[in-house]
Amino acid sequence: MAELSNEQFSSESNVTQSAQGHPEVQRRNSNDQGTKPGRHLLKIAVALIVVMVLLFLGWWPKHQKTIKTEASAKAERNSLPVVEVMTARQIPETQQLTLPGTVTPVVEAHVFSRAAGYVKARYVDIGDNVREGQVLALISAPDLDADVSQQRALLQSARDALNKAQATLNLQQVNYQRTHTLVQHGVLPQQEDDNARTAVESAAADVRAAENNVKAAQGTLARAVTFADYEKVRTPISGTITARNVEVGSLVSVQGPGQGLMTTPNAPAAGGPFTGGAQGGELFRVADFHQLQVYVTVPEQNALMVQTGQDADLSFSELPYEKFQGKIARSSQSLSQENRSVLLQVSVNDLHHHLRPGMYAMVDLHVKILQPGILVSGDSIIATARGAFVPVVLNNIIHMQQVQVGRDLGSQAYITEGLQDGEVVVVNPTDQVKEGVHVRTQPAPMGQQNLSAPESSGHGSQQNNKDGGNQ
Repeated sequence: MAELSNEQFSSESNVTQSAQGHPEVQRRNSNDQGTKPGRHLLKIAVALIVVMVLLFLGWWPKHQKTIKTEASAKAERNSLPVVEVMTARQIPETQQLTLPGTVTPVVEAHVFSRAAGYVKARYVDIGDNVREGQVLALISAPDLDADVSQQRALLQSARDALNKAQATLNLQQVNYQRTHTLVQHGVLPQQEDDNARTAVESAAADVRAAENNVKAAQGTLARAVTFADYEKVRTPISGTITARNVEVGSLVSVQGPGQGLMTTPNAPAAGGPFTGGAQGGELFRVADFHQLQVYVTVPEQNALMVQTGQDADLSFSELPYEKFQGKIARSSQSLSQENRSVLLQVSVNDLHHHLRPGMYAMVDLHVKILQPGILVSGDSIIATARGAFVPVVLNNIIHMQQVQVGRDLGSQAYITEGLQDGEVVVVNPTDQVKEGVHVRTQPAPMGQQNLSAPESSGHGSQQNNKDGGNQ
């Protein structure tokens, strides 16, 4: 067996050697030796791919989890309520209060008629300068003229009656003297003397009655003459004609209320002077431009801040480069029941006479705020049974701050306690704004952020009523 194996091994070795010596076998060996480096690189590439796949399989789930986490966080952020906020600021004690006013003359006369009739003549027109007592128009009133003639006739009749009574008295006195002499000599009885004396006394009484009738007739005549003189419409002051409401032929009556500071009603659409319809109304208006004043209405919330004697600065849109100094001369001291305001009379210094009655003025008053505090929007205050609260944002978290409300101005309110200067306040809180709620903030509109001590809103509508100060 051992010998057989050796022989087989020898024969196989020989066969192998002979095969290796064959050209075909030698070519295959050379090819195998050339492909070994390529196989090695292939294995490396496969290993790298496997590693990358393993790395990808390990990274991808984590990446997906990160995306989901970020998406969840973003959704959570987007789900937070958004509130509008503003920064609370302390209000200065002294503020400038700007109010609209109307220029009016200190001395102004509304001329009415005291006589009823038709305008016979008109001697002046708007813009004319007149002096005190000057005749402005002439009214034709035949009834007044007839009354004067009648009273003169009655006066003459009373005088004639007086002369007759005086003559009778003289006659009775002469008769008494004769009768008295005869009685003393016993010619006539005492009864005749008494009758003569009584006749004298009766005649004297008739004279006195006639004298009183004359005086009464004189007074009646004087009254009639005075009324007739009202046919001449005169101005009680010196100044300038600012309104004319009559023309020749206009019917004028003596009825109609005085108009005071009110403007003449039923102004013509064309803007021209009034030329008719003066029955019962003013005929002329005369104003003295040398002294002017401005009437200002102060709202109720500022009524206690203004006092007589305070300085005032006046400006006019028609005179943008001029400033006028004034002073509060008078105050009504009482609020009007119609508009809840106090009427101020501001005297103005117009050295160059540039101002005209009726001009619209902006009056700046420097007033001291009573109980100054922090001014917030009225919508920021939440009223509850436990008191008033204002939502304050700190680190994007709502804190309900209990406050003490001072003066309530409607759209705004003063906070005297509970808020600090610089705190961030929610302007328009909704039902989502509660204690401890996380929120996202955004600045409130500028109109709500720029809170300041309220001025009159004549600014908001300067021509809100250009005669708003003319109360």
